[in-house]
Amino acid sequence: MSHAPGSYPVSLLDYELPRELIAQQPLAERDASRLLAVSRAQATIMHRSFRELPELLPSESFLVLNDSRVMRCRYICTRKASGGRAEVLLTRVFADATAECLTEARGHLQPGERLAFRDGVEFEVLRPTGSEEPGLVRILLGNARPADRELREILTSGELPLPPYLREELADPERYQTSFAEPLGSSAAPTAGLHFSERTFADLARRGIEHTCITLHIGSATFLPIRGLEAARHRLAPEPYFIFPALFQRILAAKLAGRPIVAVGTTVIRALEWVFRDWRAVCRELGLFTPEEVAALPLRSLAGRFPLSGETALYILPGYRFRFVDALITNFHLPRTTLLALVYAFGGRDLIRRAYSEAVALRYRFYSLGDSMLIQ
Repeated sequence: MSHAPGSYPVSLLDYELPRELIAQQPLAERDASRLLAVSRAQATIMHRSFRELPELLPSESFLVLNDSRVMRCRYICTRKASGGRAEVLLTRVFADATAECLTEARGHLQPGERLAFRDGVEFEVLRPTGSEEPGLVRILLGNARPADRELREILTSGELPLPPYLREELADPERYQTSFAEPLGSSAAPTAGLHFSERTFADLARRGIEHTCITLHIGSATFLPIRGLEAARHRLAPEPYFIFPALFQRILAAKLAGRPIVAVGTTVIRALEWVFRDWRAVCRELGLFTPEEVAALPLRSLAGRFPLSGETALYILPGYRFRFVDALITNFHLPRTTLLALVYAFGGRDLIRRAYSEAVALRYRFYSLGDSMLIQ
């Protein structure tokens, strides 16, 4: 199917999925999922298990994971003016205790309205949620801005922000966190990382496969569907990221050594493609051509030339030229989402559509708590 240059009809991101294939609970063991392995070079598809991942990757591979921890940031509140019910889902929290949010209430929320949660915690509506952008609230404890410790307690006292297609409570809420989650700040899980267990990391290490983590706090940009008929007109809200300079140094050294860079999740691929967008030119300017030269350069100099912290709103559609990442581990994604568009861009639409069709026919488990895919 052809389309005009510069356009990408959202209908190209459609596919049929039986509802019963949407996983509602995680498997008993993190690494017990199935793994659909896609080879772009050979246009082949293999059906394996996630525990076989170390054998499916080249032994010199270097994995990068997202270690962001999910906030318990869904709050059922009372509208102080009317006594009605309102739901607040924080999607990004700023240093001044304001937060982007999605809201749901009967009747429109108004600027200045107060929403009471509990124990003196309130949200003051600064900007109601609109059809095109998240809202904005101020988080209050009493009438004051909470201190950092108090804010952290608030961000871990609501409900987990589970996707709407999960129709039951999780038997173990910690299974919506990766086993290596650390910095608090996401409003959805980096789901590709949910499959990794201590056994996975040990098996990777035995094969000589190294890994490290970056942080991208997941917000509405990652999980909101594409609205409208033209995917190319969609825009992503910025999401904050951070890479420690010493870990960045390891990633860059691995790339210069010719090691395949494996992104664990779409958030990782977006962050790496953003941070390393001009990496070849910067390396030439700095005279960096080998891992040893990277190791000898002061971390301050690296951090001064690459954007190791900030925001990314990188939106990857088919036609994008990948600059840094060589392989991708990901879950199966919803239709009409930016995540599926990214996977099409990385693996090729025809090949990925064939892979999804086989996954449906073979009853793979889909979405956040479902099975996994390796594209290399």
